[in-house]
Amino acid sequence: MTDTTHEPSFLEFLPVSFFGAIMGLTGLAFSWGWAEKLWSFPPVIKNIVGGIAIVSFVCLTIAYVIKWIKFPELVKKEIQHPVSVSFFATFIISLLLIPGILLPYNVNAAVIIWSAGAVMMFIFSWFVLRKWLDHQQEPGSAVPAWIIPIVGTLDVPIVGYRLPIPGIHEICLVFFGIGLVFSIILMTVIISRLFFQPQLPEALQPTLLILIGPFALAFSGYESLTGFQDIIASVFFYFDFFLLLILGSKIFLLAVCCPFRVTWWAVSFPLVAFTIAAFRYASYKHAVIFQVVPGVMLATSTAVILYLLIQTIYKIVTGTFILKAPGAEKETQLVSGQRN
Repeated sequence: MTDTTHEPSFLEFLPVSFFGAIMGLTGLAFSWGWAEKLWSFPPVIKNIVGGIAIVSFVCLTIAYVIKWIKFPELVKKEIQHPVSVSFFATFIISLLLIPGILLPYNVNAAVIIWSAGAVMMFIFSWFVLRKWLDHQQEPGSAVPAWIIPIVGTLDVPIVGYRLPIPGIHEICLVFFGIGLVFSIILMTVIISRLFFQPQLPEALQPTLLILIGPFALAFSGYESLTGFQDIIASVFFYFDFFLLLILGSKIFLLAVCCPFRVTWWAVSFPLVAFTIAAFRYASYKHAVIFQVVPGVMLATSTAVILYLLIQTIYKIVTGTFILKAPGAEKETQLVSGQRN
């Protein structure tokens, strides 16, 4: 009897959440840049990681565009799903972060790419929020990934405030205000879901680290826009530090909870976001403990991203990267508990 089971190709499987890898790599390059600035580390690691991020972004963008052309129905499923739609923000956030690597070499390219990302981020955040408001959501679908489209607005000032664009300070304030307030609202919704709904599947437990991202970005954005650290900045930093202490143990689940999943890359950027925040905080403090925290976070985030990178390359080379369900459909079903 002939087996008619369709095995999806790499393009059919390729989920948009893979752009979370670009976010993590870019943030790691920024983290090593801070180590260079504060501790006079050589720039070689920053440059290598930044180069990997740019090459990976170009290759991944080309691959996903080809998928969109050849398998538009699979992309449509990702857009229509209440959870996987959030991961489209990872591509836009990558557009907002890549200019930070390009800026020392080509200001015009950095401005153009960042501007495109900022416009897309505003439109996409509006689209996702309207989608949620216009359609009743299942309580179980309120998961950490919901944070991503809104946190994306907090990424706008991270590189944007350094760009030579007229009115850039006010532009960054717009996105900062939107991102901060809605992050508080969505954090409340998601934590409520975690309190009163069944626990996330073990395979998705590591994604709880996404919750570390908003206030790390809020701290960095606030300091960038005000030019100083005050009690508000300290509140952002220490609250996020407390969240890290609560959720940090989820990192160890990456290696033991289940086979490698692409969505795990979503945990990389929150780690580097807090690492950057720790470096920023340490730049104003002289006690040894404030130098230890960014050092520990830099080592941890580097180790986690290296593990994810090795796993990704190994899975692609050995042909085990593809799950049985095409696109992000199977893994997002695990998140939302829905069945098609």
